[in-house]
Amino acid sequence: MFDLSACHVERTAEQDYLLSWRSFHAGQEVAIYMSDNPDHYYAGSDLGPPLLRTTDQEVLLRNPDKEVRHYFYIESEGGEAVILAERQLSLEGTPNFRDLGGYETKEGRRLKWGKLYRSSKLSSLTDVDINYVKRLGVTLICDFRQVVEQELEPTWLGDETPNLLTSLPVTPGSSASFLDNLHNGIIAVEDSASFMEELNRDLVVNQMPQYAEMFQLLLTGDQQLLIHCASGKDRTGFGAALILDVLGVSEEAIVDDYLLTNKYLPVEQEVDRLAGEFTDQTGEAISEEILRPMLEVRPEYIKACFEEIRRRYESKEHFFESALSLDDIKIEQLKDRYLH
Repeated sequence: MFDLSACHVERTAEQDYLLSWRSFHAGQEVAIYMSDNPDHYYAGSDLGPPLLRTTDQEVLLRNPDKEVRHYFYIESEGGEAVILAERQLSLEGTPNFRDLGGYETKEGRRLKWGKLYRSSKLSSLTDVDINYVKRLGVTLICDFRQVVEQELEPTWLGDETPNLLTSLPVTPGSSASFLDNLHNGIIAVEDSASFMEELNRDLVVNQMPQYAEMFQLLLTGDQQLLIHCASGKDRTGFGAALILDVLGVSEEAIVDDYLLTNKYLPVEQEVDRLAGEFTDQTGEAISEEILRPMLEVRPEYIKACFEEIRRRYESKEHFFESALSLDDIKIEQLKDRYLH
């Protein structure tokens, strides 16, 4: 068997692929296959000849086509296999574009790669990025930004995009006055870490209809989903957590995925930039101590969501059915579609 926590795909500066893995049976030979279609693996199709066979646990593979995404199938001589892909997609205009694939559920199944994506805003994508994203096969895009954000920076993936673009504005009620001040260049928060925890709790209290609608859209067919907001960390972070939770991923793994935003967003760069653009209520430049907790993610932020769910609902099943309109039959439909 493979240790999933030690199986990764990273992109090199030359846009080639560095694959690394760890097998619990050291020294076994593995065969490596590559495809631009993950369904090729999930459907049990003939894999053809492997790219290579090796007893190493790391290999550098040349990227044969930088305009498409590739997926990898690693099979040991004992017959065990793991499917891998990049967690973060290599896009110039959107650094926090990620695939939710590969996570293991409590039942021992895994999320399919290439089916469920999360990202920050799409208005900064380059032409090359747009072509790359269009070839992912995304069929449904859920935009959690406020309407004014959507109007100022529209989501656009070309004139002939077959995507269903759905506006699901998430505006935590407790942050209304904060947002009003923010539009005027003022950040009026004394304890920003506590503010972020309360914002996340409010997602559970007042914003569930939008997330419930996301799941109902997922159930309309074999959708390949992309959810996003402005930075892809708070509203999108909660949406991704809900998807992983419904599909049966452990809370620990959900928190780990949530924290990857700190790895992929340029937090330091944003702290420096916004420090010169915003003031506090007295007109003084906003401090790093206030900015940093708002620009990064912390475990306690997403854990506040789970705590609020536990406080308000009798069980996870009660929450899924009452807040998300997902009964056991619908959840099994989602699992059958997005797990393998």
